Amino acid sequence: MRPTPELAALLRRTADRIQSQHWGFWDWEYCWRDSTRCNCGLLVREALGWDRQQLSLRIHRGTWRSIAQTAYRTVALALRDPWQPEGRCESTGLRLGYVFEKMAELGFDQPEDFAALEELSHPVILARLAEKGVEPVQRDQAIHVALYMRELADWIDEQLQAQAQISRLSQPLPKATGIPVHQSVRLRSC
Repeated sequence: MRPTPELAALLRRTADRIQSQHWGFWDWEYCWRDSTRCNCGLLVREALGWDRQQLSLRIHRGTWRSIAQTAYRTVALALRDPWQPEGRCESTGLRLGYVFEKMAELGFDQPEDFAALEELSHPVILARLAEKGVEPVQRDQAIHVALYMRELADWIDEQLQAQAQISRLSQPLPKATGIPVHQSVRLRSC
């Protein structure tokens, strides 16, 4: 996962929507077993502005990790061999990697990112939640998913702040401005 402000904001918006259980006509509530209303499905839908039906037409069945692995493998193969036809969804004709290209732009760029969100299994986020008294975290409980997403967003913000601070500290010192520097005076010892 590549920390980005857009990803942190997306996680917070998705958490808010999960907690409010308001996703529109097609879905009435969060459902971990439905790939369009689960942890990753809702994040992707929020990112792309799609409803359940639009997402179900563009992804293949399976776990989000397996879907992501297939998509990334297909994209990598096409990049290595330009003569290789790019994988496309049989029903929609869209590139298999379309959803994952969009998510990678936001910073969710590895199959493991999807697996960790789907299973609520990132060790750092789990430890932070445990420190706050949220334990055990259950992957199929909407409130736990919302708390996990908010904690992940906070962690991303902290990573971005640390990167900015390191960037500021690693900047070269400003060049001399032409102000004369007084030479130090050496005292003779007796």
